[in-house]
Amino acid sequence: MSAPERTDPATPEPRVPKTAKKFHAPKYHVEFDDPALRSQYRSAPFIAGPVGLLYPLFGRIEVLGLDRIPEGPAIIVPYHASYLDPIAIGLTLWRNGYLPHYLAKSGLFTGIVGAVLKRIGQIPVLRGSARAGDSLQYARAALEAGEKVVIYPQGTLTKDPELWPEPSKTGAARLALQTRAPVIPLAHWGLQKPMPVGSKIPKPSPGSVCTVLFGDPIAYEDLAYDHDGIRALTDRITCHIAAGVARLRGEELPERFRAALTEDPEAGR
Repeated sequence: MSAPERTDPATPEPRVPKTAKKFHAPKYHVEFDDPALRSQYRSAPFIAGPVGLLYPLFGRIEVLGLDRIPEGPAIIVPYHASYLDPIAIGLTLWRNGYLPHYLAKSGLFTGIVGAVLKRIGQIPVLRGSARAGDSLQYARAALEAGEKVVIYPQGTLTKDPELWPEPSKTGAARLALQTRAPVIPLAHWGLQKPMPVGSKIPKPSPGSVCTVLFGDPIAYEDLAYDHDGIRALTDRITCHIAAGVARLRGEELPERFRAALTEDPEAGR
């Protein structure tokens, strides 16, 4: 997919360059051309296979809404409440034919873990750096190659005492408005038993179930790539994720999440 050239009056964004070497140190460089993608897809089974064999120790994954994942490029924006959920989401996508390209904190891209992440085309986020926005350049390149990009819009685990999603950061909205790729909200529920709140180490729980729910694409055709559009889409993303969590929990959506859904021209259709 070819992303239209869009510019924010305040902060002009260049188009994705043919190579990222001009603005990144080589250790953070990742390609999404055909040879690189073939290599990533060849390498992924060697990581996903062992992880998939171990995951049943912590329960099974039930998936709803797979038909909502479009063919071609898409931005998947998940709920983040557990250190296990990236694994559950990654396995779900891989088992259904998609290699997810996560935007992950740059601290993970060192040593053996970093080598593995680079091998399968994951994207580092250089937080607090002048180059922090470069990760969106890589994400745009992945989308132009027709891939699925996964961005946790909260940027970190939710700290809400009732485990509702906290307000999103603007990265996912900016990427969507630059590329016009479909935005798919993803909710999940059921990881509290194998990974209790506050825990960093999972515990065996083979009888537990994590339900993963892909939502309908978030409509944003009415929004422009400007300050107001970025803010509006960011709020929509948060609220659509919350709506999915409410459905899985069998609870009513809190009032604070309803305004942005009301503004969404496609919500409720």
